[in-house]
Amino acid sequence: MKNWVTCVFLLFFNLVFSASPATVLFDGRPRLPIILHPSASEGTLAVAKEFSGYLEKMTGHSFDIMVANSAAKPGIYIGTTGHFPLPQFANDLEIRRAHDGLESLVIHPDGESLHLVGATELGASHAVFTFLERLGCRWYFPAKEWEIVPELVRIVADFEVIDRPVIPSRRIWWGYGCFDHREGRCREDYEAWARHNRMAESLKIQCGHAWQSVIIGNQKTFDAHPEFYALVKGERKGPQLCVSNPEVRKICTDWALAKLERFPEHDMVSMETSDGLGHCECEKCVAMGSVSERVFGLANEVARAVDKAYPGKMVGMLAYSDHCEPPSFQLEPNVYVQSTNGFVRGKYSFDELLELWPQKTRNIGFYEYLSVWPWDFDQLPGGRANDISKMTANLRNYAKAGATSVSCESSNNWGLNGRGYYLANRLMWTPDADPDEVLADFYEKAFGPAACAMRSYYERFDGGNQPLLSEHLLALGFRDVQEAVGLSEGRPDVLARLRHIQQYLHYVRVRWELSHLPKAEKERRKAFTLDGLSWGYRTRYSYMNHWAAMRQSWTDDAAKEFEDPLLSYRAKEAQPWKSDEPVTAEETERVFQADLARFQPVKLLERDFSQNLVPSGLANAHHGKVGPQPLSHLFQRPKRYVAYGKAGETVKFTITTGVIPHYRDRADGIWKVTDALGNLLGTGNFPQDGQDHPVEITPKSTGLLWIDFNDFGGGWGISAEEGTPLCFAIPRGQRILHLGQFRQPLFFFVPKGTKRLQFFFEGNLQPHLHQPDGTVARVVTENGKYVEVEVPEGLDGQAWHFTRFAPKNFWFVNAPNYLAASPETLLVPKEVKP
Repeated sequence: MKNWVTCVFLLFFNLVFSASPATVLFDGRPRLPIILHPSASEGTLAVAKEFSGYLEKMTGHSFDIMVANSAAKPGIYIGTTGHFPLPQFANDLEIRRAHDGLESLVIHPDGESLHLVGATELGASHAVFTFLERLGCRWYFPAKEWEIVPELVRIVADFEVIDRPVIPSRRIWWGYGCFDHREGRCREDYEAWARHNRMAESLKIQCGHAWQSVIIGNQKTFDAHPEFYALVKGERKGPQLCVSNPEVRKICTDWALAKLERFPEHDMVSMETSDGLGHCECEKCVAMGSVSERVFGLANEVARAVDKAYPGKMVGMLAYSDHCEPPSFQLEPNVYVQSTNGFVRGKYSFDELLELWPQKTRNIGFYEYLSVWPWDFDQLPGGRANDISKMTANLRNYAKAGATSVSCESSNNWGLNGRGYYLANRLMWTPDADPDEVLADFYEKAFGPAACAMRSYYERFDGGNQPLLSEHLLALGFRDVQEAVGLSEGRPDVLARLRHIQQYLHYVRVRWELSHLPKAEKERRKAFTLDGLSWGYRTRYSYMNHWAAMRQSWTDDAAKEFEDPLLSYRAKEAQPWKSDEPVTAEETERVFQADLARFQPVKLLERDFSQNLVPSGLANAHHGKVGPQPLSHLFQRPKRYVAYGKAGETVKFTITTGVIPHYRDRADGIWKVTDALGNLLGTGNFPQDGQDHPVEITPKSTGLLWIDFNDFGGGWGISAEEGTPLCFAIPRGQRILHLGQFRQPLFFFVPKGTKRLQFFFEGNLQPHLHQPDGTVARVVTENGKYVEVEVPEGLDGQAWHFTRFAPKNFWFVNAPNYLAASPETLLVPKEVKP
């Protein structure tokens, strides 16, 4: 059925103006040919052919491609301002600061012709695909099934667009790479997605680990001079260098100059350290100062030589790990720094580094982790790419800091993160784009009549919505997709996309089973593993799963676990999971129905409680030795506690920092105490020194004290004297990284009238749930599930407790989510206070 809408106004384009008169491209037949300049490159010719192909798909008619020296006759002109000048747009297409503007574009109709022009041929390509997007085309994911090409009976260019990206270098790239390496369908599909969505690098960043390459390029010299290596624990060894050695510095400089000579097209050369720690401990290196002082000092020296030999070229560095903080000196004007949002060590947090680095260099970029296979294994709810609010805030902060590059380490896992990758690319071009509008467009155009069901599916697992990944949540997500399939009858394009989602969800089911099956059940584990690997291989061109990582990592792990070398991708013989039999729609539906039956929703007994907490007034009913005791908990990563203080009386607690000795080089831990209204009562920093740091707060009014502590990964503990009303506020949907199990009983309140207690539990141990008198009411054997426990008559309105408690994730459905060291110190919502 034809789409009678000429074009759709898209809010995520930057500068859009009305233009008059409009230019008619098609009205039953092509009105205009596509015209290129004789000097157009092969790349521009390829873009023109793509453009012609998409116009033909939309209209059913072919558009000729011609060559002309000037815009003297009516046509669709594709090229640069040098090919087809538009003097009225000279300022809009101006290239500033060498790279800002290389991708600038103009779409200009003049009544007779349409100009799709860029400052460069890259900008011209962007103009073409921007125009097609304005006509309704979309390329959401790399697989062809996720391409949207509307059918049009009339195409009128009645709009003008002037645009350029805010961030010149934008990359979303896959760890482990493409599974068919440099040439093949996977890489072609990835590059097409990038081209269609205007993801590019005006400024080509080179700041990856390089010192190991310096060594390899001068191996004979290093073999003859072991003193060129870093001195570590009395031994000279790589992969780090002794940067105080003048010969090493000369080798690095010569290597950088030689590389730029070999690759004159490169914008920069990396002088980044080898990965890992182990920097030189010799007396001269130590005298130079911190690792940052040394490595950025070397970068400055190399940069001066580069500027002299190759003006305009740069030296790339990461702000990473033990050299993530700025040096004391200014960097040379041609040193480029990418600050990594991860593996941050030293005295500054990443937020502080975000402010500090632009003070040392005008050439700043950021390295973001949207998805990393060893971190999420393609499993829900995923990482930053599937946390829309957090990802949006990060990308906007980078732009605000003046970033000229954002490099996003990601995975080829569009079933998990495709929505996030698509949005991230939009935000890197236009950071103030509205994510809700971009995603609404995605739901509507990708899923048509099933848009609402699929919005529900994606939002269930969004990290910002604090999902509790459970069999229940999976059951609801599977049923969203089932509903979407039912709504999409008669829409084969939508059903093809939903089949991809169903295929991804089968992988989710397989990994769920493997994460919950004991190691001893080898036969079942092997069967699921073979199923998952075979499914991943057979569906690899849907790009729902990161097959390159699965092949390189999972197959080796499987070979070791099951002592079967044939499972590894390295095996010369045919692997048992390797089958090129296509996965049909019928097979996908059959497998999905089995998965749907596997996960069943439960009836949640949800109950909401206020944060108006007061002392419970409860006494210990247990006759054993559980009752009043000091609170003492150990964690890694930020957590929140809540205390209760009376006006004029001091509340005391102690924070222990640097509990993990290896991470005592992290930024100082930050504590903050606020009252019930959010007013700051106290804040400060504590060094990661492994010591106890007492805190005293004397509130002016009686009420709650919210205690927040961020350890920046160094590990921390909190303790309080016996009888202090202090509770751990359970974080919904966040992993509870406690260091060892909670070593003391943890009490919680069961409100009056509760017939059945319901909670979600995921963890390693099987906790014991105790009634008020200490009797074990339940040994929790469920894992990753909701648990229901009967509350005997007369035992509601009291404090129960857990022992052997080591949750990874936990949440009460119908009880307040606060845990205390004793009933006496428990705080409860005022409306349910006994």
